[in-house]
Amino acid sequence: MKPLLDEMLAPAIARELGARGHDAEAVAGRPGSEVLSDPEILAIARSEHRALVTDNLRDFRPLHAEAITPGGAGHYGMIFIPGGYRRTRADSGKIVTALEAVLTTHPGEADLADGEAWL
Repeated sequence: MKPLLDEMLAPAIARELGARGHDAEAVAGRPGSEVLSDPEILAIARSEHRALVTDNLRDFRPLHAEAITPGGAGHYGMIFIPGGYRRTRADSGKIVTALEAVLTTHPGEADLADGEAWL
């Protein structure tokens, strides 16, 4: 599985996952990413065959449900971070470790397709 980290997650997390052998990308830092809507971010993840990692449950849970309905566009997985999960710089290592555990459990590109996982 190849994760795409939503805008609230630091690119340093994607870089650390990359250093550990995972093909990870972050929305933050991509040119023009600050103006992308949530459906556009999901479309990028879909087009790049990436699972989306986000703590934006309010917006992405409905997008997940819409995508997996019969006739929906589907997706390559969503990894949700609960709201109480700290995202400070000091907690980046914990996030990397938790994400790596999910990536190890779902190594194939489509292993989490149309599904979800939680940190």
